[in-house]
Amino acid sequence: MAAAATPSSLPALKRALLQIHHSHPRLIAAPPVVPGSPASGASRRASVAIIIRLRPAGGSPSPTASGSPTSTAAPSPAPASPLASAGLPLHASPPGSPPTGAHSASIPLPTSGSLAPKSIADQLDDFFSQKWVHAPGTTAEILYIKRATRSTDKWSGHVAFPGGRQEPEDEDGRYTAMRESWEEVGLDLAEKEWIPVGALDDREITTSLGKRLLMILSCYVFLHTSPHAPFPELQESEVASAHWVPLEQLTAPQAKVGVVSIDISTRLAPRNALARIFLKALVGSMNFKCILLPNHPVALGLHTPVLPSHPLPDLKLWGLTLGMTLDLLTHMNPASSALSSRDSTDLSTYPHLASTLPDSQQEIEAHPFAPSAASIFPRFSYPDINLLIYIFGFRYRRILRYRPSAPGENARVNWAGMTLGSYYSAVRRALVVAVVLRGCAALGAVAYVLTLVRRKVKARIVGKVLS
Repeated sequence: MAAAATPSSLPALKRALLQIHHSHPRLIAAPPVVPGSPASGASRRASVAIIIRLRPAGGSPSPTASGSPTSTAAPSPAPASPLASAGLPLHASPPGSPPTGAHSASIPLPTSGSLAPKSIADQLDDFFSQKWVHAPGTTAEILYIKRATRSTDKWSGHVAFPGGRQEPEDEDGRYTAMRESWEEVGLDLAEKEWIPVGALDDREITTSLGKRLLMILSCYVFLHTSPHAPFPELQESEVASAHWVPLEQLTAPQAKVGVVSIDISTRLAPRNALARIFLKALVGSMNFKCILLPNHPVALGLHTPVLPSHPLPDLKLWGLTLGMTLDLLTHMNPASSALSSRDSTDLSTYPHLASTLPDSQQEIEAHPFAPSAASIFPRFSYPDINLLIYIFGFRYRRILRYRPSAPGENARVNWAGMTLGSYYSAVRRALVVAVVLRGCAALGAVAYVLTLVRRKVKARIVGKVLS
């Protein structure tokens, strides 16, 4: 019965891609670089690429690096460098591309006598009208990578999208996403079988419980139009494995939800070991909801050990990458949805993502893919801290209530940043109150014990005197 209530993901995916292309993403100005800070001399912007493909029923043909978007003939081998095709019509293209004159944002520049370039919307319509796309069993998939384990990398071992920090010579954010995708997974997103769909809203990367802004993250969406699967070639120093994850496993009812526990004391007192032990006992751990992904890598880094015979543990999609995934899934919801965010159920209060779907048929049709924005908000292992967050979180709940449910509405307002900022403000207040209350309770307990000891000693002394 759940399957009948869930619409097909392919029409919703087409609707989402068209909506992303026609929308104007909200851009956030990069924070100023403070001279002498650890980030001085480095860019305060980064870009990632959400890479989407459609896998034909029965599996795709033998993996190739390129292919025709409309033909199933054997594709040519991968180029030795990005933008091997001259005249590629992208404003931002990876290094090594030949200079071109007038650029097009859709397809390669036409030769003499050819038709005018098609728009992105026309390319999407042509792609989704192909027979193999509509064939039963065709599955939409998103490319995730697992970052290599490195002591110098803050996101070491995390599930992420291909991407990285913007370099000074990069033309813009899309260029950065394409360059990093080429360097990390060996995919040339400037080839003709890729459609640069558009961008999602910028996101803020913060630390210290949302108190300090680190950088701005831009997210760009690309669609692979060939039935031949692109084969990732990983940069082993940065990427441990690559995974094509079916879109259905990110949405209800197939998605599985887990928890990622973070030691909050390492963020509050990273340098003082004694303070970390004290804070861990006072505030416990911070738990983030995550989506469990099947660990079936399609490519491995050279430094990755050989796969064992037993099943690998599930990958955990959480944090910033989960937030960007939910941004994409939000575009798959029907644009006619009149339900506000207060009508959608919070993922963080349910053990399974399937439980986040409302009961009524109207709400199921309105929010079939993405839960509320509060899904990525953490909870604490101590219930009283969660209660304090609820008490101090009236502002973030108010923002969630009046936040537009449809993407693109009031694009000038940083709803995600406002919501997270308000939530972490409530977290900081709750932690301060919790530490103060626990300190008072500890002092009270010590005073009570000292009083009992004092009374016993006094009674013993009086007894000896009377005897």
